[in-house]
Amino acid sequence: MNYNTEQRKLIEEYIMTNQEKFVNVEEIKKYMEKNNRKVGTTTIYRYLNNLEQEEKIRTEIKEHTKYYQYISNECSNHFHLKCKKCGETIHLDCKDFEEVNEHIQKEHKFKLDHNTIIYGLCEKCEEAK
Repeated sequence: MNYNTEQRKLIEEYIMTNQEKFVNVEEIKKYMEKNNRKVGTTTIYRYLNNLEQEEKIRTEIKEHTKYYQYISNECSNHFHLKCKKCGETIHLDCKDFEEVNEHIQKEHKFKLDHNTIIYGLCEKCEEAK
């Protein structure tokens, strides 16, 4: 990896500081500029790709833009529910869903990873409909 250590540190710092939400490359670039660090967009994408391959971040695509979220240690061993309307993420520590995961693996020969996000509507957004 040919990345400047300070650049890497700042990119990862930004993602970790904002781990409650997904962030995009433009937000990271603005943060870098605010901290007087010049970094190319390609460099940011390359480093994010490495973090994704190392399973340190999860991604989602919304309106043709890729977003990134840091996966903390406590978030790597359970599934997540995400509201499509307000964006709230709920950590799903549920034994019943683990059974569903085992069923999917056994009966459908497909293993879900614990970075899986299930989309729907949270209670507040459902009630507001």
